[in-house]
Amino acid sequence: MTKVKGVILSVEDVILPKGKADPAIFTEVSKLINYFRHKGIEFAVFTNRYWYIGSAKTPLEDKLKERWGDFPYFCRETDRSIPAKPKATATKYVIDKMGWDSQETLYIGASENDMRTAVNGNLLFLRATWWADKTEYGFEFDSPRDIARYIDIFCLRDHLWCHEIHDGDLNFYALAPFSTFKPEYTLYSADARAAAKHGMGHPDFWIGALVSSLYFSGIHSQINHIATYPGHRAGAGNPIMDEAVAIFGKCFRKSYLSDLVIRHTDAPKSQKARNAGEMIGHLNQLNSIHLNEAPLKTDGSRYKTPPLGRGKTILVIDDICTKGYSLESARKYIEATGAKVISVSWLKTINTDIESLGDVGRFNPYQPNNLSAAPVSKTYSYHRNIVDHLAPGELTAQFSRYANWDWP
Repeated sequence: MTKVKGVILSVEDVILPKGKADPAIFTEVSKLINYFRHKGIEFAVFTNRYWYIGSAKTPLEDKLKERWGDFPYFCRETDRSIPAKPKATATKYVIDKMGWDSQETLYIGASENDMRTAVNGNLLFLRATWWADKTEYGFEFDSPRDIARYIDIFCLRDHLWCHEIHDGDLNFYALAPFSTFKPEYTLYSADARAAAKHGMGHPDFWIGALVSSLYFSGIHSQINHIATYPGHRAGAGNPIMDEAVAIFGKCFRKSYLSDLVIRHTDAPKSQKARNAGEMIGHLNQLNSIHLNEAPLKTDGSRYKTPPLGRGKTILVIDDICTKGYSLESARKYIEATGAKVISVSWLKTINTDIESLGDVGRFNPYQPNNLSAAPVSKTYSYHRNIVDHLAPGELTAQFSRYANWDWP
């Protein structure tokens, strides 16, 4: 399974600020470099211009190598064969020289030019804000320690997905099983439920785990747009995931359509309805959602024509999947536009099979519907679609370390 192999670091406001440097922060940057070496992660510094340090105008490259030991230092100003940032060929040049793949590379930068460089290179952009805050793009980190923690917890995992289903148009992924009763799953499951339903717990952990799995498994390169499935109340979007999913989309030029799936009518909470003996099925979801013909773009404007259609693939994200009623309903609506779907959830409820939807007939996905039939075309065994039995144990271990992480 792919995980991080190499990191590209920019200089400006990552290693050094334009103004006076704070020695304490530079010490933290050096700790980050030591962390890379400790974990066997390769790194390279990449800059367009030549940098000096101190009143003696010592070349930065020499100073860094004196402190950090030898490492690759790519400077466009001294080697014109290196393409200039932010061209897509710039990071490709570095990655090729280092022998990495883009999918196993992270880019740490701070400037608008860094953001463009990472986006053009199709790299996950970690935005350093310890010297300055110059762009809204990328995942923000206030300190080198925070980046080290992010990489250590999320980017070195060997087990990205526990459940997968790939059968024709049905493609489903989940990070791990969900259960608040089975001891080996309760630690992270209780937190996931608190995060998903109430914004408590550690939402950043679940977003980090999701984003890293999407990146290192290459799903980000298979999609055109991203949407989240709304909660049971009327409305759209997912306030817990909205910001992070939008940032993830911007990193790879994939629009996050925050109000693509609209809940036009409150749907009953599944657990509450089951406890009351009420019938729950696909129809509860199918008849309470529809698609937005003119969803919001990432920049806040609206599409003038529907962005979905043939040749498009939409990533639909939900928090906890039980039988798949929500994700399957979203899939049917999106497929009615001609587009395809990849479905992802944080967790999959244990010992419950996913029921895929069959033919529900023709309907307009851009308006509320009152469908009368929701035939199940196939049932997918919970146990048979576990693709990695080690994923939940790894997730438990990483979750346990997350809150109290410190430098190794």
